[in-house]
Amino acid sequence: MNGAPRTSNSVIVISSLLICLLVAGFEIVQGKTHVVGDVQGWDLYPNLINWPKGKQFYSGDVLVFNYDTKGGDLYCPAKVDKSGYDKCDCSSVKMRNRFKGTGHDHVQLTKGYNYFISADKDYCGFGMKIAVYAK
Repeated sequence: MNGAPRTSNSVIVISSLLICLLVAGFEIVQGKTHVVGDVQGWDLYPNLINWPKGKQFYSGDVLVFNYDTKGGDLYCPAKVDKSGYDKCDCSSVKMRNRFKGTGHDHVQLTKGYNYFISADKDYCGFGMKIAVYAK
C-alpha cells in the first residue's frame, strides 16, 4: 500500500517536468501587422489592388484597414469569397460584422486566399479591393 502513492507521485512529478520542458521548447509566434495601403491606407487610388504584391503574409498576420469614415459605407471594407471579389458583391457577406466601420479595423488572416473589397460596389469596381494569400 505504501508503494502506490509514491508511484503516483513520481508519475505526476515526471509528467509535470515533461510538460514544462515541452512548453519551454515551443517558440511563441505572433503574427505580423500590415497596414493595408501603407501610408495611404484603404483608399481609392490606382495601385491599391497591387498593394499585396511582393509582400509575405502568413496565417495569423493582422491587416489594419485605415480609412475615412465620413462617407459612411463608401470606404468600409468587407471580407468576401472569390466570387464576391470578382463580382464586387458583398451582399451575402457573413463576416461583414467584423468590420465595425471605425476607420481603423483589424482582421486576422487565415491560411489561403483572403479577399477584401470596398462595401461600395462602384468603389470596388474602380479597384478598391485586394486579394491576400497567407501561407
